[in-house]
Amino acid sequence: MERCKKDVEAKNPIIVALDGKSWSDVLPLIDQLRTTGCILKVNDLFFWEGYSNLVPDLQVYGRVMVNLKGHDIPNTLENIAKRFATNPPWAVTVHASGGEAMIKAVVKAFEGTPTKILAVTVLTSMDQANCEEVYSRLPLEQVKKLAAIANRAGAHGLVCSPQEAAALKAEYPKFELVTPGVRSPGADKGDQERIGTPQGALEAGASFLVMGRQVLGAADPVAEVRRLLKEEVKVA
Repeated sequence: MERCKKDVEAKNPIIVALDGKSWSDVLPLIDQLRTTGCILKVNDLFFWEGYSNLVPDLQVYGRVMVNLKGHDIPNTLENIAKRFATNPPWAVTVHASGGEAMIKAVVKAFEGTPTKILAVTVLTSMDQANCEEVYSRLPLEQVKKLAAIANRAGAHGLVCSPQEAAALKAEYPKFELVTPGVRSPGADKGDQERIGTPQGALEAGASFLVMGRQVLGAADPVAEVRRLLKEEVKVA
C-alpha cells in the first residue's frame, strides 16, 4: 500500500506522536495511519532503532517529524543535523533556548532540503510557576523572547502551546506553528499544563496539532484520527 495522496496529506494538520513504542509496535499502527495523511512524530524510537534508516523507513508511510529537540553547541548539533539531512524529514525540532548560532547551524545543515526547522519555545508541561522558576518570566513573555531568537536565526516555525498561538501568529504570520498539548474537550490532560482543543488551537493560528496519547490510547487509532478530522478539525 502506498502513502495517501499529497492533497489528502496537505489537508491533515494532525501530528501523531509515536512515543514509548518500539518499531515492532509502531509498524502495524503506521500501516493503518498512512491512509489518513497524518504526520508521524518520532523521538524515543531512535533509541530503539537508531536513525540511519528509520526516517526513510517511516517516509514510506507518511510525513515524518523528527522531534530531536536539539540543544547543544552549534558544531555538535550541525553534525547531528547533517546525518538527518541525508534523508530529509518533513521537520526537525531544536530548542530555541540553544541560541541563535545553534539554530543557524541546523538551518545551514538542511540547506537545499524541504525540511522545516521548528524551534521549541516553552514545554507545554510547564505551568506559570514552573516557567517563572526556570526563566523568571511568564510563559508568554518567555515564548515571545525565544520566538524572536528563532526568527533571527531563520527557523521556519515554532513549537508552542495553543495558549501562545494567537500572539505568535499576530507577530510572525509566516511562521508555521506546531502546538502540542492538544486534546478534545474533557480528555485527560496527562502531564500537560498549557493545553487547548483542536478547534481552539486552529482558530488561534496553529498550523499543526500534536496529538499522541489521545490517538494511541484509543481502541481504534485510525477511527479516532478520522473522527477528529471530521468533528473537531473539520477538514474531512
